[in-house]
Amino acid sequence: MRAFPKRSAASAPADRKLGAPFRIFQASVLGSNLADGVYLVTLPLLALSLSGSALVVSAVGVALRAPWLLLILPAGVVVDRCAPMAVMNWASKCRFPLVAVLGLLAWAGMLPVWALVAGAFLIAAMGTFVDLAAQSLLPRLVTPELLPRANANLQSGQTLAAQFAGPALGGVLASMHGVGFTVAAVLYAGGLIGLALLHRRPGPFGAHALPAAPREPGPAGRGIASMWRDLREGAAYFRRRHDLIGLAAVAATGNIAFAATMTMLPVWVVSPGRLGLSGSAMGVIAAAPAVGGVLAGLVAARLLNRFGGRAVLGFCAPAVGLCLAAIALPTPPAAFAALAVCGGLMVQLNVMSMSHRQSTIPTALFARVNSVYRWIILGVSPVGALLGGLVAQWFGTAAVFLSGGALALAAGALLPALLFHPSPQGTDRLAEPRPTDEELTHD
Repeated sequence: MRAFPKRSAASAPADRKLGAPFRIFQASVLGSNLADGVYLVTLPLLALSLSGSALVVSAVGVALRAPWLLLILPAGVVVDRCAPMAVMNWASKCRFPLVAVLGLLAWAGMLPVWALVAGAFLIAAMGTFVDLAAQSLLPRLVTPELLPRANANLQSGQTLAAQFAGPALGGVLASMHGVGFTVAAVLYAGGLIGLALLHRRPGPFGAHALPAAPREPGPAGRGIASMWRDLREGAAYFRRRHDLIGLAAVAATGNIAFAATMTMLPVWVVSPGRLGLSGSAMGVIAAAPAVGGVLAGLVAARLLNRFGGRAVLGFCAPAVGLCLAAIALPTPPAAFAALAVCGGLMVQLNVMSMSHRQSTIPTALFARVNSVYRWIILGVSPVGALLGGLVAQWFGTAAVFLSGGALALAAGALLPALLFHPSPQGTDRLAEPRPTDEELTHD
């Protein structure tokens, strides 16, 4: 099984087009990401205006993040059982009226707090299915050698939409009750139109590429026991893949350090913090990872094709730790530059990891295995936020950046060597050989 053979820049498929199906898919996904950025800002601000309670704002934040921990594993089973396009379609159709109704109630001044919290959870739950299905759908829209370019295009666009344009637009619309939800609903509707156009396209990467992957015959039934069996099958495959375990360990450790850093960043930046800046300046510094991420998305595929996945991992993962530690330098330019470079490195790592998973995990298992991977790397973020607060309380804010950087540096330098098998015959591999069909069906 090939992962990322080392290539020269000249041999990379730079002249190959990603094609109209991918562009339609990309427009649909980015429209949804823009809507996500709008309502992720609008919802907490609306909660604050309705209640004036920090507890309610916190409840909305929990409701927006809880589905990733509670639903991503069963979502992987659903996406593997059904066509990814169908899952994206029905989840998007469920999400659209939820956002529209919340916007109408907010505009009319009839939105109770409990409905806002419940609506936030349901919207995020549908988004969990949409995002996981989108990652399963992408390898069916482009050829394997174009996956790095496709992922790089998506990563840079998603960073721009979800971290720049969406939050900025949401902040402008937040003072007008219901308008932010209306704009988000319109954007989600545009995403549904894109999915409809994609489904109607003929050809090898159009509608005919979108059905569910063939499954091995199994016992009848689609109940909880059947879902649990399917989930165990995906988890068993994940456990046999040392490369995926290693990537998850590196990503999870980096996310712990990054969550601690971003949680304590306002304490460091905003007066009376060490940098002594205003709240508006904090917004500029907090946007630095997105700046680096957008720029990195422009070259991520070329670098991956030129140097290979192992080299990208070996350089970028430890470098993230150095960037986090550099935030402790007590100057605003240093904080901005360190976060911008960190954001670029993380996008490069995400492009490498996503392309690797999409090109090496069997299609019939992809969503389940991917859900296990994402559950691990996303579930540690609250731990990082908590550790950041404790370290800052005991040792000072600068210690958060230094210790987080040291943790990410050590994990990035040591975990790949400990968990990945040597590359056979000089090829640049991250993964072990693909198991046989019999191995896929037995725990």
